Amino acid sequence: MNSKNFILQIAFNYIMSIIFIWFTINSVSTEGWGVFPVLFVLFATSDFVRASKLLEIYLQIKKGGKPK
Repeated sequence: MNSKNFILQIAFNYIMSIIFIWFTINSVSTEGWGVFPVLFVLFATSDFVRASKLLEIYLQIKKGGKPK
């Protein structure tokens, strides 16, 4: 995987987490907390954590260090 694809994957995961947070806010404001808002929060959390880990690995590789 080259650097450009790595950055695109990180950006895509952050964007998806923002979209899922927006879906959560919209759904909770209209219907309250239910199954779908909880799923949206879980998906947003998963995407955010995945993007953060990828960013950490990318920065370590860029510095020349070995990723954990």
